[in-house]
Amino acid sequence: MTCKNCDNNLRTDFGYCPTCGAKVVRSRLTLKNVWEDISFQVFNLDNTLLKTIRHLFTQPDEVINSYVNGTRKRYMNPISFYAIGVTLSGIMFYVLQNIYEVKLTETSFSNGNAPNMDYVFDYQGILSYLIMPFYALLTWILFLDKRVLNYTEHLVANAYIYGQVTFVQFLICIPLFGLFDVSYEPVNGFILLFMVTYQFYVLKKIHKTGIFNTIIRWFAYLVLLLVLMIGIGIIFALIGFLTGAIKLEDFAPK
Repeated sequence: MTCKNCDNNLRTDFGYCPTCGAKVVRSRLTLKNVWEDISFQVFNLDNTLLKTIRHLFTQPDEVINSYVNGTRKRYMNPISFYAIGVTLSGIMFYVLQNIYEVKLTETSFSNGNAPNMDYVFDYQGILSYLIMPFYALLTWILFLDKRVLNYTEHLVANAYIYGQVTFVQFLICIPLFGLFDVSYEPVNGFILLFMVTYQFYVLKKIHKTGIFNTIIRWFAYLVLLLVLMIGIGIIFALIGFLTGAIKLEDFAPK
């Protein structure tokens, strides 16, 4: 028999072509095998998604170190994992804004003259990809003395970490805001605290740092993250003025 993709000669017992890696298809199309093919090619869900999520809670250092050290089939790759997380995050913010009508940027310091900044969530997907290199840069700097992961490997670690946090955020926020009338500000603060704490729990296991040493780095990261968020806020305020989403009269007394 021959491979239908590259015409290479195959043994009849081959499941995959050794030349191009394509799967040998012997059966006719059914809804089941079409879904299996799509899930593997597009989402790479072939039994690895749930395993990745589960092990990122129980043995996150094993998941990240496996990919870094070359074991690439055991868990979902970080790009696909993070992409699914970003997609879920986009769905979540759409539901919160348009179905639950939650004011995402309204805070306890807001007043009647404050402009509505919820438009920033229209750029949530793009922002998620743009900000990831900065997260990796911060953790790389803070653990530079350990010389365990290089910058690219910190990108991998943070992609897994933030993808995992997004799954948790989705599972918390969708039912919470659907069932209860709560403000987004405290929930977002709790999730941010959980995110950074989980992030440094994972990095502690990878770098084998002590508790006190890790806490110092955790505080330093929070300070750097605050500076980063302020910078992003300024950028979006400028975008708001340039696009007309924010006007000077929005600040005028009403």
